[in-house]
Amino acid sequence: MYTFLYVLILYGCSVIPDKLQTAEQLLESNPDSALHFIQHLLPNSHLTGSKKALYYLLLTKALDKNYLPLKPDTLLDFSINYYLSHHDNEHLAECYLYKGRMYKNVFLYEKAMTFYLAALDVAIERNNTLLARINFDMGEIQLSQGDYRLSREKYRQAYKYFTKAGLQNQAFFSLLDIGRSFHAAKEYKNAQTYFRRTLPFARDSLQKGSILQEMAINFYDFHKLDSALVYFRKVIKYPYIGNNRAIRYYYFADMLFDLKQTDSACFYAKCTFRYKPDIRTQRECYRILVNSAALKDNLVELSQYMDNYQHCSDSIRKIDSQTKGSILETIHNKNIEVVKTKNNFWYLFLFFLIVITIMLHLYLKRNRRIKSEKLQLEEKQLNQKVSKRKEIVFKHRDKLLKKIESIKEDQAVERKKASQVEKEILDRNIYKEIIHINDINFFHQEMDTVLNNIVTKLKTNYPSLNEKEICWCCLSMLKIPTGDIYLLLDYKVTGLKKMKQRLSQKFNLSGATELNTFLIELMVK
Repeated sequence: MYTFLYVLILYGCSVIPDKLQTAEQLLESNPDSALHFIQHLLPNSHLTGSKKALYYLLLTKALDKNYLPLKPDTLLDFSINYYLSHHDNEHLAECYLYKGRMYKNVFLYEKAMTFYLAALDVAIERNNTLLARINFDMGEIQLSQGDYRLSREKYRQAYKYFTKAGLQNQAFFSLLDIGRSFHAAKEYKNAQTYFRRTLPFARDSLQKGSILQEMAINFYDFHKLDSALVYFRKVIKYPYIGNNRAIRYYYFADMLFDLKQTDSACFYAKCTFRYKPDIRTQRECYRILVNSAALKDNLVELSQYMDNYQHCSDSIRKIDSQTKGSILETIHNKNIEVVKTKNNFWYLFLFFLIVITIMLHLYLKRNRRIKSEKLQLEEKQLNQKVSKRKEIVFKHRDKLLKKIESIKEDQAVERKKASQVEKEILDRNIYKEIIHINDINFFHQEMDTVLNNIVTKLKTNYPSLNEKEICWCCLSMLKIPTGDIYLLLDYKVTGLKKMKQRLSQKFNLSGATELNTFLIELMVK
């Protein structure tokens, strides 16, 4: 009896490794079959550490190939620890890649970049497929964070390695994403030129649909609505991968809204949610639904969609506040240089002993130069951060102003016929709807969101400010017209002038002319 059980155990241990090899071979050509195969190969307690580590790695790869959540991540941790302890860099680099994807898929870009950089450190140069995937993922993060030039470099690296590996489909999407980086940078002509040059490389309807989709989006953002409409109608039924169908429906809805076809816009915006839209697409769909509900005076839907829109905006704000991948990569590379420098320290030390006087002088001079360069680099990075933050704040502000101007334009006919009092009522209603000026708590929250926590900063640093003074600061930073500010704060010209003088004293400024510069600096800190 015992002999029979022992034979069964040995048989299981010998069969599973062979099946793992079969599963690994199926991954590229038939990922769904590979996943089904692997899920039925439950590792038993007698499986060796190396086979168990490989099993967990293959399971993660199969889930990724089938666009499924990469969970549980503790399985991959076992593989990472095993390959670390056994110095198996080839498999370790793959583990780091998929660990990075786990974090990238949930928008934890800082952690994701840490693992991608670790993967590059241990990746073997001849493994073109792995190097391509690492560079492609890093390019996606840098594109999302607005580092368009760096993302292009990563996509070009990915294209080079995918081409060497003979993976045409992945190489094609690397080219496509280079075009997307031009579009994201608002270089619409360059993007359209690049998409047209890439279109002949599309080998199937999936690839052709993807590039036609990007061309349609580019035309739309380039304000060429006729061309965009033609391409969207053409691409809407093409095959898709991931959330591409959701993206198509969202842009189609947005364009229909611009064309004042509100019901159709709502229909496609709601359809978008059937196809797993990402957080940014969700937010934009809720924006369409909020605006449509506002036009229809449907307060119930307006409240519901506004809550959803705010929730998405809060999530996106957290995502965008993460440290840029380019900065993490720079720090990582500098740390590697530091490690190399330490390894060579003793050799340098012996050399210093021989020529102590001359080398000491050079060493101190070099240290001063490095320190100076480091300070300059830190100052430059700080300035870049402030500049980027200012750009983001001004972008949100301009978007809000455009919304106000758009509503006023829509009311142009009504305003021509309205009396002065009726115009003031219309203006008050606009500001109630857009920035909730009548609800001070909601207004403060909205201003903190749009103007980088300016209300919180004012209340914390200058507790003597009253509500009207805080409101004026916010409205001034929003660039609300002075006439509207008089109306909203119930001020006359002389009253507003005196209030500015009081404000400049509270801020310890020499005069009211310095208020604008002071508030901008406070806002972008």
